[in-house]
Amino acid sequence: MSHYSMDLDEPPLLDPATFTRELRLYRSLVLASSTYVWQVAVLLTYDYTLTLATEVKFIWAAKLRPSICWFLGLRYIGLVANIANSVIYFADLSPEVRVPLFSWVRVLNDLFSAVCIRIDIYSFVVLKFLHSSCVKMQLVWKGFLVIQEVLVECTLIMRVFAMYDRNWRILILLLVVFSPWPALAVWDTIKLGQPQIFSVPGISGCALIIPRTSIFRLAGGWEAQIACDILVFLLTIRRAYVQRETFPRYAGTLLWRMTTDGAGIIIFANAANLVTFYLGDNLLAGFLSWFVTSLSVVLLSRLMLNLHEAAAVGTTMEEPSTIELDSATLRFAAAQTMVDDGA
Repeated sequence: MSHYSMDLDEPPLLDPATFTRELRLYRSLVLASSTYVWQVAVLLTYDYTLTLATEVKFIWAAKLRPSICWFLGLRYIGLVANIANSVIYFADLSPEVRVPLFSWVRVLNDLFSAVCIRIDIYSFVVLKFLHSSCVKMQLVWKGFLVIQEVLVECTLIMRVFAMYDRNWRILILLLVVFSPWPALAVWDTIKLGQPQIFSVPGISGCALIIPRTSIFRLAGGWEAQIACDILVFLLTIRRAYVQRETFPRYAGTLLWRMTTDGAGIIIFANAANLVTFYLGDNLLAGFLSWFVTSLSVVLLSRLMLNLHEAAAVGTTMEEPSTIELDSATLRFAAAQTMVDDGA
């Protein structure tokens, strides 16, 4: 990162000492969400190793269907994104490495132009705005963040949509509540233009300085996401409560497990990240974003594994138990399994 810095005519947003201290704090959170710290494997990578056997048994060995594809997308986009994020914040890449690392942008552009509309995204976006490797990396980081959060929220929304028997009013309500998040993220990227990269001698990697106006736009997006998460959580609690009242014999039903499978944790983590936008400075604003995203991916991956395992082994319940993605929607396939008390 020492090769890239803000223009000299711009007023410094952080003094070098403050920047160095807070960058180290930021990177400790990056480590906590994506890589190994000595021999302690943490969060997403560690969880991947813990659940790999279950994944092989109930995902890889199962017949390929939309729900399997959705799980693999959520799981492995998150894993690849964490590896890329570690490179962004810890690697001081040489020119020989930077060029092939981002050559995929040209490939994606050519594929998009061949399949869809003829527009040279590479020339209009990449060559115009991404003139340095750190700027490229920051936009790749932001893209990974948005993609993962959209996958997470869509999974939560479809889950509730399935719980309420494909109630379209609930689906539309949740989509309307969540839609400001990706909209504000895209708007901020267009409005902000080229990211501001700050550096001090001897510190490698890339660090993004967020202007105050951009901070408030991003905070608005996270507020919309928290509102959606709270609504999802309340709807899930209501459904689980109704089910427990209707079928008190089956206190350990799948829906109740889903209620306690991380929705509340995601809300508190998002709230903590939102606080950093208002209390943190230009470097620490939103510095929990990646940690929260990794946590959400872990919890949702666990949830989907539990659902596929329940569908395979036949969980004792009187509510629908099998989850599938059918025509871009998540649905419960009706399947009742009864087990005698003496069995």
